[in-house]
Amino acid sequence: VMETKQDILENEYKKLYSYRQGRKLTELSEIGKRKGNKQEAGVSIGLPLVPTIGNAPGTSASEFLEELSCNADAVVIGTVKSKVSHLTADETFVYTEYDFLVEDIVKNNSASQIKVNNSIQFTRPGGLIKLDNQAIRVEDKSYPPLGKHKKYLLFLKFVPSANGYIVSDARGDFILEDNSFRKISRLEVPRELESKNEPQTLLGEVRNSVSSDCHNSTGGNQ
Repeated sequence: VMETKQDILENEYKKLYSYRQGRKLTELSEIGKRKGNKQEAGVSIGLPLVPTIGNAPGTSASEFLEELSCNADAVVIGTVKSKVSHLTADETFVYTEYDFLVEDIVKNNSASQIKVNNSIQFTRPGGLIKLDNQAIRVEDKSYPPLGKHKKYLLFLKFVPSANGYIVSDARGDFILEDNSFRKISRLEVPRELESKNEPQTLLGEVRNSVSSDCHNSTGGNQ
């Protein structure tokens, strides 16, 4: 049986959330309707209790960015054009697919080249759907949603069989706005990186990290 793109992406999220035994979201919808709940219902996944590597003592901004870059198949800058959320086949989770207009390429995908001014599709955990007029929201606080028409620097992992991308690292994406940048994730990053706010400084460091030898990186897989 041929797997669809949605099947493949769902499998990626099953691996990411293999520890979860979630209630079916259709059940939450039924409960909400019985209670006459017109507000949102849903599931919220909290931040991990274990400190992240990026916040380990002595981790510099350049080391952190090198790890992110080496573990990513593509690093791109661009704007979210549109997004749509999907309920998984087992009805326990929601993920959102984004249509992303690429404006600059910091690291290209060697397996499937990306072109400037073309769109790519990637997904992130969580999203908002409607089931029988009941709003159901799933959120993972490590992966805040992205806004339409906003500009981002993204570190992405390629899923060849789906010809699309998922988030490479929850700590690694940044929003670029008003001549400044800020991290998207609520997870901590090196203080040295948080103290900087000029996009060109960030991009310069990311470009340097992409040109580094990933075989010598602690997190590299290339």
